[in-house]
Amino acid sequence: MARLFPVAKDRRGNALVEFALLAPILIMLLVGMLAYGQYFLAAHTLQQLANDAARAAIVGHSEAERTTLAQASVTQGLARSAVARPETVIRSIEERDGRITVRLSVDTHALLLRSGLVPMPDKVIERRAVAELAEIA
Repeated sequence: MARLFPVAKDRRGNALVEFALLAPILIMLLVGMLAYGQYFLAAHTLQQLANDAARAAIVGHSEAERTTLAQASVTQGLARSAVARPETVIRSIEERDGRITVRLSVDTHALLLRSGLVPMPDKVIERRAVAELAEIA
């Protein structure tokens, strides 16, 4: 009796076919992990910079001095972090009702590994920190 499918027992190409089917999914997972990791690192770093700038600003004696201290803190932090170039970070420092608010935002388009494979969160990361100013008696 002759076999109908003589190659049915030949399994030499099975691993190659399985890899070809699963490789796109594995690559998509890897790209997604890298992209989201970069996004979370940038968001966390921006929040820490805003916190540090707000803390640094509260020791100033005037509004101008507090703004200068906050700006310097953000610039120094960005130089150490290497998450974004200092000129790409938008800074806003406001003082109102005895509080200083530091807002930082950055466009992630140039920062992150972006591809059409994985949907990403917002293109702009915005973080803020608020510090209460002590009243001088």
